[in-house]
Amino acid sequence: MDGPDLAKLNAVGARAGFILLQNYARAVRRGGGKSFMKLIALASLVALAGAASVSADAGTNYFAYNSTAVTTFTGVYLAPAGTTHWGANQALNDDDKELDFGERLTLTGLNPGLYDVKLVDQKGRTCIMHRVNLTKEPSFEIRDTSLTDCK
Repeated sequence: MDGPDLAKLNAVGARAGFILLQNYARAVRRGGGKSFMKLIALASLVALAGAASVSADAGTNYFAYNSTAVTTFTGVYLAPAGTTHWGANQALNDDDKELDFGERLTLTGLNPGLYDVKLVDQKGRTCIMHRVNLTKEPSFEIRDTSLTDCK
């Protein structure tokens, strides 16, 4: 979740908290403060569970490790496994806009899942790594032996 989305979530949470306080004040004036406190406790637990799930997804960092002997990639694209819906060039996340051999690349805009990875080297050769699993591990390794489906 990026900055604007998080800001919206915080604004919604602040507004919800304000509304809960207003309703609590009304309930206390009418003598129903205890039952309203139970409602607030339940709403707080639900809000905390939602915030925990948002922060779990937002806090996951994904990486690609280039463990090839000498290959530098100018293009690193991911698509849901079995599709050709390639996302943005992840190599542009690097300072020099390339994934050099021996380097780690931060991947952005991903959720846990299975991905096909399209790699484009400096010579223009394109290789596809199939069914890279980012569900249990937040990273994958590119090796010379994984560069088999190349054109």
